[in-house]
Amino acid sequence: MMRKTLFFILFLVVSVGYSQNIRLKVLVKDFETDLPIDEVTVTSTTTKQGFLTNSEGIVILNLTKHSVLEFSHSTYNSYAVKSENLKNEVNVVYLDSKTQLLEEVVLTKDHPQDILRKLVETSRNKITIPANLKVYLREFYKRNDEYVFFNDGLVNFQIFGNSRKIETDILVEQNRAVGLLDGDIDDGVLGYHLNNIIENYYGFEYLEEILTRRARKDYNFEVKTYPQNEDFLVIKAIPFSDSKGVLSNFNIIYDTKKRIILEVNAFLNKERLQQIENEENTKIHKLEYKNVFHSESGFYYLANSKEVIGFYKKYKGEKRKIEVKNNMITTSFSKKMFQYDKQNVFTDKTLINKKSSVFTAYWEFDSGLVLTNKESEIIESLLVQNDSID
Repeated sequence: MMRKTLFFILFLVVSVGYSQNIRLKVLVKDFETDLPIDEVTVTSTTTKQGFLTNSEGIVILNLTKHSVLEFSHSTYNSYAVKSENLKNEVNVVYLDSKTQLLEEVVLTKDHPQDILRKLVETSRNKITIPANLKVYLREFYKRNDEYVFFNDGLVNFQIFGNSRKIETDILVEQNRAVGLLDGDIDDGVLGYHLNNIIENYYGFEYLEEILTRRARKDYNFEVKTYPQNEDFLVIKAIPFSDSKGVLSNFNIIYDTKKRIILEVNAFLNKERLQQIENEENTKIHKLEYKNVFHSESGFYYLANSKEVIGFYKKYKGEKRKIEVKNNMITTSFSKKMFQYDKQNVFTDKTLINKKSSVFTAYWEFDSGLVLTNKESEIIESLLVQNDSID
């Protein structure tokens, strides 16, 4: 069995190493301000590879072949360019923002919540299954505003079943864990729960909060125009000021022709955070969530996601401030499922407790999300701490 496992890992690593032969560095900027743009999704239309700009606006593209590259962001006009035209050491791409154009309320005969219910149903039915998502995961952990742990890895999600019952098998190619955790982080937020995360995303389970009957009493629903694309609309669900509890602001961007959801963005605004922090027994001090889906040529799948949760936790009599930030980038999508031994399937909830297994510098060449200078420094400092303890 050890030989089979080793063969599987080496096959994936070697195939990746030999297939990537076009490396491009791109800096994405705002046309008006000349400032870098974070979280721009870059998709290779030919190879179905995905990438994401970091907070410095940088993205490194490792392409298996030349392709048209699509740059998209929820507050900018989309842009497409042939990879052959990116010939500089650092290629600068400018995106044009239409944020100066005001959103307008769209009057609909159906209640926006009813429209959203239909969109969720259609999106579940149209999501591409079966499929294989090759994904880069990374997770940063902070305690009392200091970074204490980091882990990342390359993971294959073999997705099968149907819209009513989505199932996944998880195969881990490589992973690493840096730093120390000492029991002050709840099990419920110890990174992505890998055994159900795709089921939740593909089932749009995070929208259940605003699909209940009760939600109409707690939220104001509106459909608004989307200035960046006339074929898209936005459903906004904003909690009423007198509503109680941990209620997020929701923005759902959808394609009016395909009737599918392209982005879900939810967050606790400052006023809500202030309100719940004044309530007794509350533990939340930050909450963000974002899912971006890609639709092209009949394929519809998760492009990337981000989750941030901040909470207070008592540990050995001390009140600690904890923050966990998770990113997931689909670096490769395929309808073709590969063969694997069921005994190689990863069954734990998270990569956190998995022993590090590193064969290549995948975070530089195969992550789809390059580390910023600051993030690299954080990881280096955690490595030093590990070495000092060892």
